Amino acid sequence: MAASVTASGLVLDWTATSPANCISTYTVLQDDQAIATGLATPSLSVSGLIANHTYRYTVTATDAVGTSATSTALSVTTATTGTILQGITITGRLIWHSYDTYGFSGVRSWMANFDTGTVTDITPSRLAGAMNYHFSPDGQVVVVMADDNDETTQTGRQAWDLFVASVTPTGLTNLTKLTHGQADGSRNEDPKFSADGSRIIFKHNLTQIASIDVSTVAVNGVDQTPAQTVLLQSTTEVGMPYFLQGSNRDFLYADSVTNAIWLDTAGEPRSLYAVGSHAYYPIALDTTRFYFAAGQANDWIYRGDTAGSSAVPAAFITAGVQSAEFADPFPVTSDWLVYTSTAPGGSGTYDLWIGNFTTGIAYNLNGWIRGANHSNSDLGPTFHGTLSGP
Repeated sequence: MAASVTASGLVLDWTATSPANCISTYTVLQDDQAIATGLATPSLSVSGLIANHTYRYTVTATDAVGTSATSTALSVTTATTGTILQGITITGRLIWHSYDTYGFSGVRSWMANFDTGTVTDITPSRLAGAMNYHFSPDGQVVVVMADDNDETTQTGRQAWDLFVASVTPTGLTNLTKLTHGQADGSRNEDPKFSADGSRIIFKHNLTQIASIDVSTVAVNGVDQTPAQTVLLQSTTEVGMPYFLQGSNRDFLYADSVTNAIWLDTAGEPRSLYAVGSHAYYPIALDTTRFYFAAGQANDWIYRGDTAGSSAVPAAFITAGVQSAEFADPFPVTSDWLVYTSTAPGGSGTYDLWIGNFTTGIAYNLNGWIRGANHSNSDLGPTFHGTLSGP
């Protein structure tokens, strides 16, 4: 049996007895006492447990002939906090979006709370197409790009705009609009906080990278018009900017003409990586290293640096999965990251995974929290919390 564990519950999964059509039901015992009988599938969610307490689980299977011998026991110690899988403990929250196709319609927002082992639909009713969330450094606020349903109803026009909101254990509050595309015709996308939380960088009107001073913003549910500072004016489309760690001026970005990752240092842009036919989605890991996605036939996740050293692909992109897509990396620790992939073992087109860049260990997010991934594409993760363990 295998288990993902929180402080108050766990999920048990075991291998179905073969041949499956001969088995009627399963019984699960906790500390030798039956807690579930007549189960038709080899899985059980257990709740109401005590934090930091050890429990012992066994399973029996029953068919028309009789009841099997009791399985080998599994001892599980509940977490003090967070969710445990394979000895790895994650605490905090993960936010992402899902959709069938890119655009304003059919997009849902999700939050996985590793402290409670739950997933919540946090889609704001005011927003359409909300995607590419990003946590502030303290995890109390997110910034997101979306269309304003309220203004679209009034004007009949849709536009990408930026919003900030406070994060609670179950969702978002104080949704506050920062740009006004329906009114001024602007297009505002790909927002990200600086590492110190002092600025928000974003793509403005296709050819500009701009930023907003966070000290001029109040996350209070009242729409605002903070001043914007243009950091880069291009003659062609640029996007997906991300401040380097330790800077609120130097930033990475993707260029649509060279299909490469660029670095702008004090107003001096230079190309760093052109891998395959395109490179995009740079996410800073520290002051010099960063992740990005790139590829030719299939997109892979790479780690590069500001010196432009040879890009290194993630170790979890093994020979058996090299035909799958890997994208949208987001750091959890110096080696662990959350990303999206079409690799086998998922439940949708793109699933979220948590993997170790160096060792290649990778787990589908469903392993930590049942039902976290969906039948369509789960994309654009942002994380605030901790990971500890092997």
